[in-house]
Amino acid sequence: MLKWKIEKNVISKLYVNNKNIIYPWGFETADSSAFYSLEDGFGYRYKIISQEIKFSDKCYKAKIVTKMKEGKWELNIDDKIINDKTIERKVEAITLEDSFFMDFVMRFRFKKEFIEYAKIADKVIFHKNTNIYYQYPVEEVFLKGKEFDIKISIIDKIVPKNMKPVMYVRDNNGEWIVHVRMIPKKWDKEVIKVCTSWAKTMPLPQFFSDFLLKWKWLKGELWYRGEKNPYKNKIIRKFLNPCAFAMVKVAKNEKLMWNVRCEIL
Repeated sequence: MLKWKIEKNVISKLYVNNKNIIYPWGFETADSSAFYSLEDGFGYRYKIISQEIKFSDKCYKAKIVTKMKEGKWELNIDDKIINDKTIERKVEAITLEDSFFMDFVMRFRFKKEFIEYAKIADKVIFHKNTNIYYQYPVEEVFLKGKEFDIKISIIDKIVPKNMKPVMYVRDNNGEWIVHVRMIPKKWDKEVIKVCTSWAKTMPLPQFFSDFLLKWKWLKGELWYRGEKNPYKNKIIRKFLNPCAFAMVKVAKNEKLMWNVRCEIL
């Protein structure tokens, strides 16, 4: 029987056979400067305009209007426990003005101790603490467990024309992370961010990013570096950690939506 606990605006615990198998789930997105997380206490450089949240033992709903540095949107969350083995999650954003997006993500996190390996795009991945994003244009991720298996699958989606849907698995320290994600396929600008805890993914001035990314070798080194090939040098990773990302502008009154099912098998 599935049971959840809602804390800090997200599904914070999920019990299977009376054992909590997850770390907090949620939703996240970013523009060039701001990072928004549904989980209360995370994120930066954004402002909540209004917020309505209701939840029970089986249902979680939220309606949140957020002003980012480069946009404004209304977010609607609808998560449900369907039966003893299934959760369905839906997140929809409606842009209230032209808005930039680096990505649009529904997040799942599972404790490493319950999972033996992950499978995505017919590739089997064992946990090695690489923190690499094993990302593919698929609609399903399978997690092989010790007592049960987990399948995460996309039921429905609304993807803006200049974005593309992907899923990834990441073997972070002590956990498996699965993201259902939209990213740019045709973008409006490119940004270099300083991806450290002290800088909080602060972007370089746009003119400086534009200048540096004209150098093809440098762009090749920085392009989604933290996702594909994290810096091994601890000093660089801690104090600088530069990475380049694409940003897409989504017009006012457009929708982005994920509807995703998580099944305990």
